[in-house]
Amino acid sequence: MARDAGPDGILRAGWVHLRRSRLTLERELRDLLGTGRNARIAARYYGFDGRGGGSLQTVGNEIGLTRERVRQIVIGASEPLNTGRPVSPTLDRTIAFVIDHMPAAAGEIEAELRSQRLTSGLFRLEGVLQAAELLGRRLPFSITEVKGVRLVHARDIPSVDAIVRVARRLISLWGMATISNVVAKMRKVEPACDGNLVVSALACLRGFRWLDQSADWFWLSDSPNNRVLNRMRKILSVANPINISELRAGVGRDYRMKGFLPPKGVLLEFCRQASGLRVNDEAVKAEPAVNSDDALSQVEKDIARILSEHGGTMAASEFRSACLGRGVIRTTFYHCMEYSPIISKRAGGLYSLIGSHRLGECS
Repeated sequence: MARDAGPDGILRAGWVHLRRSRLTLERELRDLLGTGRNARIAARYYGFDGRGGGSLQTVGNEIGLTRERVRQIVIGASEPLNTGRPVSPTLDRTIAFVIDHMPAAAGEIEAELRSQRLTSGLFRLEGVLQAAELLGRRLPFSITEVKGVRLVHARDIPSVDAIVRVARRLISLWGMATISNVVAKMRKVEPACDGNLVVSALACLRGFRWLDQSADWFWLSDSPNNRVLNRMRKILSVANPINISELRAGVGRDYRMKGFLPPKGVLLEFCRQASGLRVNDEAVKAEPAVNSDDALSQVEKDIARILSEHGGTMAASEFRSACLGRGVIRTTFYHCMEYSPIISKRAGGLYSLIGSHRLGECS
């Protein structure tokens, strides 16, 4: 619709604006294309019917027309939109609503649009993107699919896939992480990344679990390799059950943790959620029990056996002599003394099998 000049044109434009402001988004967008079969075909192609749009081939197959014929119809039906600035108040309100509610899953926003009666049904937001492009408007948001979930986010932000990759890498290293960890990593390459976007992106993942939402701690239960869980299995293979404080200390001995250790409450919640673990007060138990043959390396098995044979605790020199006498390589022994999760360093230069002096308290 071309812009009219003069008082009559202004009055007519105001009337059109008033009438369209009462329409749902579907009705308003179809009204822009006109009436008749060709308008319906164009609405289906652009997604103005709420179904998200389709390719020329898809629409042609649905109605029994060739791809080229559909293209001709679409061009003809949408030509009036290129010759003026159509009034579209419901589209404007819809765009503003989306901006106010992103980042979020597209399905959630679409449900809210229907709840607010801006749309009559679930209107896929891809149709909004198409309408904005047709009307020459640059939208500040876009849609990315993450594991089958469509995420609406600001246009000038990093790839959502990059956020997921960073989060999975942190989980593989530390077992759990904070949203702030992910944001800090992402901001090294994309300064515009923020916590809201990270939460929205990760919440789309089936394995996303909060450990402490107020402090932003989370983990991904579907990650195939969780270093913390692996170390817990080692510890529980020799001390089952074990107090959470000792379990936490054992996990923290890994040099690869680089000082990164979750608070006790977060670790307890992790144990509550992890498969095969049970929490009773501050005691953690593996159910079923972990077989040490499956969880420990050969050197760790030898060390555990030696400590057990000596009541669970030995002086450093005695411990070293016994291990070297069993054929343990010196460098390997010192590495295990420093970093193995099944060993606890006690006061007075004593070394113990983890949990050996508190098993009675945890049963």
